[in-house]
Amino acid sequence: MPVYLFWGDEDFTLENEIKTIKDEVLDTSSGIEISPLNYRCLDNPDFKALIDALRSQPMMFGDVVYKIRADKYFLETTKKVKLDDKQTEEVIKALEMVSDRVHIILTCPIERNDRKKPDSRKKLYKAVQKFGSIKEFPSFKAYEEYKILPILKTMVQKAKLKADNNILTMLIRQVGPALRDLNTSLDKIKLMIHPDNVITAEVVEKLGGESQNIFLINDLIIEKKFDKALFEISNMLNKSHYLEILAFLQSSFSKLLTTKVYASSMSSFDIARKTGQNEFVVKKSLEKLSKISLKELIDIKQNLTQAEFEIKSGIKEPLLAFEGAFFQKSERGAV
Repeated sequence: MPVYLFWGDEDFTLENEIKTIKDEVLDTSSGIEISPLNYRCLDNPDFKALIDALRSQPMMFGDVVYKIRADKYFLETTKKVKLDDKQTEEVIKALEMVSDRVHIILTCPIERNDRKKPDSRKKLYKAVQKFGSIKEFPSFKAYEEYKILPILKTMVQKAKLKADNNILTMLIRQVGPALRDLNTSLDKIKLMIHPDNVITAEVVEKLGGESQNIFLINDLIIEKKFDKALFEISNMLNKSHYLEILAFLQSSFSKLLTTKVYASSMSSFDIARKTGQNEFVVKKSLEKLSKISLKELIDIKQNLTQAEFEIKSGIKEPLLAFEGAFFQKSERGAV
């Protein structure tokens, strides 16, 4: 049944999924402009407008696609749409009876890094799950380069540009993990290098951006330049939540620790397969790991865990906790 609930904080892939459905259902390949009778958009409609959309029938002009923003129906917000039991049952019945030629796409876009999600206990959610399909579109974290790389490669090919993995990794670090920002950057690059189509390091550097700071912190810690790492963290705390920084560092050093352990007996290819990382990322990590011992990695990981405990329990302010992780001695020894 053509009923969908799309939600998440990666709006770029969410919108692309809607475009794919729209192109397939309404056959946009001919280039003919889509009639507003075939593609209709509603923004958190009231009960009557929602019921009318669900009960609508296609006419002689073909299938219909409804894109309905419905976060006020599925998310806990201060302005949520309230349905009584009778109205809820009517909506559920209408969902069950949606015409095969009327495609209902319910969307719940979420602010990036917001932890909201649809309440799976609600009858309305369970009805969509039963009669249609539900798909989450989560954003990528800064440390998930290995997940972003294949998607970025496809975006580069679609833009008719060329770049190797090294350059694409550099682009992710420069621009950040948000796919829309990366896509916009590719558009800028295409204009910058025209009529050429090869992306170079020099071009990426010209884009600017502040996302690379989080990777810089990671590298500074590995190089034991703790004062500089603390300075960068101090700057980042002015615009980022401490949990975002901690999550990146914890995940990054977990992967580095695992990679270091496997490095004595495995190739970069085997490590990548074993840990689920991209082999290029593993090779870059192995270069960095030559500067630090296994014991030092373990100490860093443990000290970061201690810093997280101190912050969450209110023992220390975030910056002081990070400072303690890098400079203070503990029973485990100094970092």
